[in-house]
Amino acid sequence: MLETLDDIVRFSAFGLLIWLAVLALRDFRDRVAGRLGALSAAASAAYLLSTKVKAQVFGAEIDLLLLPLHVGSIGFAWLFCLSQFDDRFEVKGWHIGVIVVKILSGAGSYLSYKYAIETLFMPFVVLTTITVTAIVLHLLYEVWQGHHEDLVEDRRKFRTTFVGAVIVISLGVMIAEIFLVGRGIKNELLLTQSIAFLCIAVYPLWRLSSPGGEDLFFRTPNPVEHAESVDHCDLSPADQHDLGVIKGLAGTPQMLEAGLTISKLSDELRIPEHRLRHLLNQHLGYRNFSDFLNHHRIERAKEQLSDGDNRNTPVLTLAMELGYGSLGPFNRAFKERTGLTPTEFRTQSLEAGLAAAK
Repeated sequence: MLETLDDIVRFSAFGLLIWLAVLALRDFRDRVAGRLGALSAAASAAYLLSTKVKAQVFGAEIDLLLLPLHVGSIGFAWLFCLSQFDDRFEVKGWHIGVIVVKILSGAGSYLSYKYAIETLFMPFVVLTTITVTAIVLHLLYEVWQGHHEDLVEDRRKFRTTFVGAVIVISLGVMIAEIFLVGRGIKNELLLTQSIAFLCIAVYPLWRLSSPGGEDLFFRTPNPVEHAESVDHCDLSPADQHDLGVIKGLAGTPQMLEAGLTISKLSDELRIPEHRLRHLLNQHLGYRNFSDFLNHHRIERAKEQLSDGDNRNTPVLTLAMELGYGSLGPFNRAFKERTGLTPTEFRTQSLEAGLAAAK
């Protein structure tokens, strides 16, 4: 009975995951999050197939053919989750390194278990456990750090719920494969696994079918073209007052405060955080709190870099005065909004000023 139920749930989840991968490639293949979503869905489908179906394709066992996707599924899900917390996420070398370690350690533990190579099994299991634990801890950090950053409420809820589910499933799979397999509860474990993957397939598909579902594979508007909404007809007098207070922050030292968060700004302005989020997103057009801060800070940076009196002030000094903790985030934010590095912008501004003075 359990085996039949598992087959029904497992192949339902498999079909939905494949469909999710197809949709992601069809509609969002031009976006990093779309490609990572398709890869993650396909890898999860491969995991479901490899852990149950004992079939052969052209004489080769299907679990061996799908082994890289199968054992790397947690790593690919990790990358997709990271893309959900960064609108401009890019896969870097260290990301690839983690994936390679996960695939090699996972393949080693799987093959050594499959072919009863006991001397290799435990070392690979230990390496896999370390890798998965590191991935889970990193995801927990991203959830903690990014929960308050997103100003799009529906997307914020999706991110937290989806990543939380990935963390729980990753830990569950790791614990089951290391400690529970071989204890006479295989059918129960397989059914639990199938149900978990069915849920993880249904939730993104449900989100995609909702209004604004493309936020799952979002494309961020060019910040240089950022424009504030002017539709304030539905604002109450209190909200209109609060919106005026927010707009009045432009050019103030408050916007340059290092480590400023939306919670801290909410307390300082005495505006409830949920209302501050709503005003920043729905009536000022910002999708992330960092975009709101960067919009104002980069405007101040342009003024200071154009000022001849600051021509010898190090860019790092200006970045620190503008509230940035280091030079890297400032350089990235500045170039995203101007197309130039701060140094290039300063040089062009000073040259233009000299030319105008002649």
